[in-house]
Amino acid sequence: MALMDLATRLLLGVTAFAVLGYIGFVYGSCAVDPDCHLRTCGRQVCGVVHSHAQDRAAP
Repeated sequence: MALMDLATRLLLGVTAFAVLGYIGFVYGSCAVDPDCHLRTCGRQVCGVVHSHAQDRAAP
């Protein structure tokens, strides 16, 4: 029974690491890109938007 508990904890830890790593990679790389902005849906961040200089409207 202890082996099953250890395997379950290991899988949960690996899954948490993978999810946090993916989120950190996507949003972290967006932080250093001037064309990248976080899209908000109400109070939540719900995506990443890339807008290049040629796509922006002229002032």
